[in-house]
Amino acid sequence: MSNSSNGGESNDGIKRINSHISIRLEKFRTYIEITRAAKILRRYFVMNAFDGAMTSLGIVIGAYITHISDPGAVIGVIMVGGMAMAVSGFAGTYMAESAERSRSLRELEDAMFVNLENSIHGEASRFVSLFAALVDGSAPFLASLPSIFPFALVMMDMVPTPIAFLASTAASLVILFLLGVFLGRISEGNILYSGIKMVMAGIFVTLIALLINGGL
Repeated sequence: MSNSSNGGESNDGIKRINSHISIRLEKFRTYIEITRAAKILRRYFVMNAFDGAMTSLGIVIGAYITHISDPGAVIGVIMVGGMAMAVSGFAGTYMAESAERSRSLRELEDAMFVNLENSIHGEASRFVSLFAALVDGSAPFLASLPSIFPFALVMMDMVPTPIAFLASTAASLVILFLLGVFLGRISEGNILYSGIKMVMAGIFVTLIALLINGGL
């Protein structure tokens, strides 16, 4: 009886948690619909993930052509770069979005002759400002992580350093390709072509870096 009782209480607790999460998610979806923020959130994510992947790619290529073979140093630079972009993106986007959302809310209040600060519109405005900042800040950092993994394997003596440089470069190009595919799906265009265009941008950066090093 005791075990059955405990099992029932555990199931009830899980159901309450799931219900709470579902309610929260539905509220967040409502906020995004009210503010019509879905498009701008997608743009923030893609643009900053692109920056993160390209920056990581540039760091790896730069380390390769300058003969920096210490995997810890490469990981450190990528991490610092990703964190710097994350903090910069979060702060800048939060301030910009807060200003824009506050202005839009004031204009709506003037049109309706009512204070909306504590209404669902006010809540949605504050939520989207914070959520957009989180998306903007996290995108470049997350996009830089795959390029770190091969060097972590080097530190664990699982792969040689030259392979890590190739794998890290490939990881960044894969991220660029996936971002292109994502854009292709949004635009309902050719997803393969869209992905290849992103990869070509990464290859172009790589070739420029190699050419500059060759010229020096």
